[in-house]
Amino acid sequence: MATRFSLRIESQSDDAVRLRAVAEEVFEEMRRLESILSRFIEDSEISQINRLRAGESVVVSPETLRCLELAQEAARLTHGFFDAAYLSTPPRDAEYAWSIHSRPSRIRSETESLRIDPGGIGKGFALDYVSNLLRHHGVNIYLLGADTSTLLAASPPDHPGWPVVIHEKTVYLRNEAVSCSGDAVRGDHIYNTRKKSFTSVRSRVWITASTAAMADAFSTAALAMTPRELREWQTEMTEITVF
Repeated sequence: MATRFSLRIESQSDDAVRLRAVAEEVFEEMRRLESILSRFIEDSEISQINRLRAGESVVVSPETLRCLELAQEAARLTHGFFDAAYLSTPPRDAEYAWSIHSRPSRIRSETESLRIDPGGIGKGFALDYVSNLLRHHGVNIYLLGADTSTLLAASPPDHPGWPVVIHEKTVYLRNEAVSCSGDAVRGDHIYNTRKKSFTSVRSRVWITASTAAMADAFSTAALAMTPRELREWQTEMTEITVF
């Protein structure tokens, strides 16, 4: 994922030692998720998956399995504009370049050259995952960040929310996520599944969603949509907001 994660906690508790321990546990989990989901780490589970030939499979952790389940769900919801395996060529008789098997948890390659890049959903997945850890420890007012591109906020009803500036307008996030994709920093790095090239239709897009994983994937997909495609997709996805 090659991402810098951040955490802000708001609490009326004066137990700074306990909150620091919770934060350290969160970042330790982030490092663990990075070690299994990053395609830049040679022995990560994603790297092991990417070395599979057609018909081969590898046992993976529940976290990797769930992340790739969500990747397939995001591909379905975006009509293929999001594709974690955009570098692969799926066979004609398979919907995806990989298949998921739960007993035991394993991923099977359906192509001779499987290349999964979870970068468009892995960051958000990691934020969602550690948010459960925060809630387990009784922390319910927090802002998690993956670089500056994906944020996940939580706050109770009497909290004003976390202020985020989007297109020079302040938006207050409560129990939701927001993700931004654009070409200002890294240029054309989003693969357009329609044009089969690294080209973007717009320079930047922000999307809010109920989970960070889907906000992450949706903003990636929306960057490649034409204005008409984006309008039609928004009509289907009534629970999201596009900026």
